[in-house]
Amino acid sequence: MKQVTLYPSAKINIGMYVFEKREDGFHEIESIFFPVSPENSNLEADKLTVSVCSSEGEETLFYTENYSEKVRMIECGLEYPGNPQDNICVKAYELLDADFQLPPAVIVLEKHIPVGAGLGGGSSDGVCTLKALSELCNLNLTQEQLLDYAAKLGSDCPFFVHNTPMLVTGRGEILSPLEEPAKTALKNIAKNYRIEIVFSPDCFVSTKKAYSIVPKRKKEQSLSDKECEYPYIPITELVTEPVEEWQGRIINDFEAPVFKEFPQLQNVKDSLKEIGATYVSMTGSGSAIYAIFKK
Repeated sequence: MKQVTLYPSAKINIGMYVFEKREDGFHEIESIFFPVSPENSNLEADKLTVSVCSSEGEETLFYTENYSEKVRMIECGLEYPGNPQDNICVKAYELLDADFQLPPAVIVLEKHIPVGAGLGGGSSDGVCTLKALSELCNLNLTQEQLLDYAAKLGSDCPFFVHNTPMLVTGRGEILSPLEEPAKTALKNIAKNYRIEIVFSPDCFVSTKKAYSIVPKRKKEQSLSDKECEYPYIPITELVTEPVEEWQGRIINDFEAPVFKEFPQLQNVKDSLKEIGATYVSMTGSGSAIYAIFKK
């Protein structure tokens, strides 16, 4: 038996613009994905262990009388809703198995990144499964191949192949490397600031509902909701300003409608500002709130 253990990380959104619906039914968005891990935040990474058969004699370790699937998923740690066999890690295995006829495998996921928090933990788990199987099964997948498989798993997944700050546009599938001076500005965040993430498990925010209630931007105009009127300025331009000037300038469009639904999230944000956070924002469509503190 061969196995490898990886530690999937997460991401936060620095700014989140939601524009009017496109002809294909998806909303255009604009955001910066920023990787978070135990190195720069209080967030504990997931622990993913993937094991595969290295000989025919080992297959009895993977199959049991009541379990005949080729891949077995075991979950522990934070509660993960749904059937384990529907986990994105299983989907990652099945994608590669269809092309490479993989040996039987067991995937054990110890979950620490909250589910449904806008942190991308599930997407990260799926990409790490692709990387683990590539290593264990000697697939030697190139980055381009990993990106292709990741895109089939979900819109956020390709980011975790890069796992470096990226501009996100389109419906969330277009990733662009940051150019100067935004690139240097975010290196400054990693070097001089620490990120604290607060998750409220009683505030489950449906992404579908969040998109239905968020005011939609036009790039030429402000938001239509007068309570949230912010002129369009590219996020890559705003992040070059000092972090102390971000609050009220770099906006997550989901915040206002989600905070109306869950006022306790507004209280979390206010509390973090009161204890000295330089910048506080909700990430994605919620419900995690992150605060950037000067080291």
